Formats: sequence, structure tokens, C-alpha cells
Amino acid sequence: MRKLIPVMLLLLLSSLIVIGSSGTFVYFNAEREVKVAVVPHDEEYLSFMCYDGYAATVIVDQNSELTFDALTVGNYLNELETVNIWLDPDYSNLPSGVDMWIESEDAITRPINSQEYYTFWGNISVGNADPGTYEVPITLYATWDGGDAVIETCPIRVVILSGPKIKKVLLSGNTTNIPLKTYQEWVFQIKVNNSGTPRNLTIKDVIPGEFDVDLNRTSASKGTYNFTRHGKSDHLEWNVELGPGESVHMNVTIFTRWVKTGKGGKWEFTSCGNYSLNEGAEIVGYGIVSNNITVEANVDCEDDKENGNSHGRG
Repeated sequence: MRKLIPVMLLLLLSSLIVIGSSGTFVYFNAEREVKVAVVPHDEEYLSFMCYDGYAATVIVDQNSELTFDALTVGNYLNELETVNIWLDPDYSNLPSGVDMWIESEDAITRPINSQEYYTFWGNISVGNADPGTYEVPITLYATWDGGDAVIETCPIRVVILSGPKIKKVLLSGNTTNIPLKTYQEWVFQIKVNNSGTPRNLTIKDVIPGEFDVDLNRTSASKGTYNFTRHGKSDHLEWNVELGPGESVHMNVTIFTRWVKTGKGGKWEFTSCGNYSLNEGAEIVGYGIVSNNITVEANVDCEDDKENGNSHGRG
């Protein structure tokens, strides 16, 4: 392999914009072109782009995926010489839960004609990985008619941000010692926090058939929402846009449903047992689900047995 000749740096007045998986985060920094002389004269060289010392800065949330420009390489060998390039990234610094791929890492070369540039792309998929900043070193291999070179380029910087978080809190209402067939009501809160990049989120939840939603006493601090009836249950969809570090909440009021019977009707719960006020609220597309809230109807159960009712969910 040909030995490397000292690197010359050329500063350019331009900027890099990296857009994260949310499609709205913007990252600015200074750009430079690194020229590497791979033949005896300075007029002939290969080059690659660096931005504040990095081939690229990739900002990605937990439980998300992103495609990005990994490295731009230029061919300035004279005599219209075509150069074949492949990249060898070192992923050993990345934490568990991260899968990354850089174009040509399989040693299938990409030809670059003289006086032209080529941008290699990459893809990163992040699960529940530890947030933080990591570096991926990149080794560039180049071959051409009569020569070859090995170049250590600027590394890729990977910044993993915490993804959105969601939880539920019961604000009011009984959780136990609930009599059968009585009017009961509860207020619970869905709380969403965004510690990463700006994003538009959709939150879904299901209110089971034992309850009705009091729309007049239900509200969200931000965004739009609606409830749709499916069978006996009510399905919530809440759409909200969050900035970095922003938190939002939604308060939902529900009450036991009135069940019509031949003798007029009765309130849920009609049988003793445990009842979920709602399913776990889900942030759609992230695989993030909150806790659910469960209450217990356990008063007047002896009367329930004498009437021959089954126990458990009504």
C-alpha cells in the first residue's frame, strides 16, 4: 500500500444541515475539505469533506431510524483517472441496541471519475440504546490504475437522544372498595415528555366498554383529539406537536356506563373483579406504551353470588 503524504486542509465558507428522523431538527457547523496527496505532486489528490472534524454528525432518537449522508469523497487525480473507493467503518464504539450500515462497507467499490465527487450514504437504526455521543472511525480504501492508498478520514459522530416518554396518573376516583351497580367516576391524566428533537406525535388509547367518556370534562394542554366508538369501547387519538424538552398532558374524565335492562337499567360494574380504566396509551410508531390503571369492584360481592352473576369482567 502507498504511504500517506501529509494532509492539506482547505477551509470553505459553507454549512451542513443534518435533519433527524422527526424531519425538523437543524444542525449547523463549519465545513472543510481535506485534501490528501496520494501521488508525488500536490496538484493531484483525493479529498473528503469534514464538518468540525467529523465526516457527518448524525442526531437520532431512541427507537427510531435515519438515513444520512456519511462521507463525500472527491477525485482530483490527473489524466482522467477513475478511482475505485470503498469504506471500512469501525462500529465498536457504538452501544448495544444500535445497528449502523455505511455504503460500500461490504467491500463493493464505488467508481469516482476524475474531477467528480461521490457521497456515500448510511443508515442507522436505534432501539433502546443508551443516550450519548459516540464516534465511528472510517478508513477509506482507494485503488486506481497503477496505484492505491489507505486513508483515515474524519469519523462519523453519532448523537443518540432520549425518545419521548409517556405515563398515566390517576387524579381522582376510587381504586378499590367499589360497590357493584353504582355510579362511579375517575379522572386520569396522560403525560407525554419530549426530551429529543421536535416531533409530531400521535397517542392512542382505548376506554373499555364498562365506561363512558365525559367529553365536557376532558381536555388536552395542546394538540387535537377525538374519541371514536368501536363496539362498546371508545378509542382515543391525540395528535400533538412537541418541541425539544416540552411536556404536554391530557385529562380524561370517565364514569361507569348505564346498562339498559328489561327492568330499566343498572350501572356498571355488574360483577366483582378487576377492571382496567383504559389500555396502555401508545405513542404510535415508537413502540412506547404507558402503564394502565386498574380498579377493583369488591363490595356487595356476596349479593352478586346469590343473584347467580359471574365474577370478573362485566
